[in-house]
Amino acid sequence: MFQRLKKRLAWQRDLKLSHDERAQKWGHRAYVGAVDSETWYGIGKRQYHFLTSKGLLAEHKFIDIACGSLRLGQFLIPMLDNGNYFGLEGEPKLVQKGIDREFLFDIIEQKNPKFSFNYAFDFSTFPPFDFAIAQSLFTHLTLEDIEKCFRNLRGKAHDGSKFYSTFFEGDSTRNPDATSHANKDWYYHFSDFEEIASRTGWNIEYIGDWGHERGQKMMCATITTP
Repeated sequence: MFQRLKKRLAWQRDLKLSHDERAQKWGHRAYVGAVDSETWYGIGKRQYHFLTSKGLLAEHKFIDIACGSLRLGQFLIPMLDNGNYFGLEGEPKLVQKGIDREFLFDIIEQKNPKFSFNYAFDFSTFPPFDFAIAQSLFTHLTLEDIEKCFRNLRGKAHDGSKFYSTFFEGDSTRNPDATSHANKDWYYHFSDFEEIASRTGWNIEYIGDWGHERGQKMMCATITTP
């Protein structure tokens, strides 16, 4: 019990560090919540198999929102056609760690993934997408930032676009009284996302359990153009 308390206090102290400092101290895998190799590969593989089961093909344009250190990218970048992977991330060093540590041979040069580095959900450099995912992103955001993501991504969606995202389902009174934070957790009801979708021009469907290792629920947003 003492050791658990000690680790908890150390983790709370680390939250005061900058993004770069936490990533450097914890490592590029643990920073995105993968405390061991099984979790790292398991969550990446789960996303990959889920997306391909929903129809993702090599020719599709794909946006990986909050792509981090490429836990999913390590599977999708080799699979997608040249130039079809687009990653949005706030921390350039995290992506570079993923490129340096998780890819062999010249896959990056062959597949030519594109990245945009910002926290504003600026997708302006990306083309219209066929599939997108925000896995373990809304679990760390306020509703204001989640709405910004939906609103900005709407401009890149077409009738066939599918935007999958995960969230912790639960009582929002448990949420931190703070701004969005990569290593703090927020809980929401699906109705919160329904309200956001209606304001930002999306149709949204509750998928629910998809076997996620930490119990995150899945939903899918689509659009219908006039």
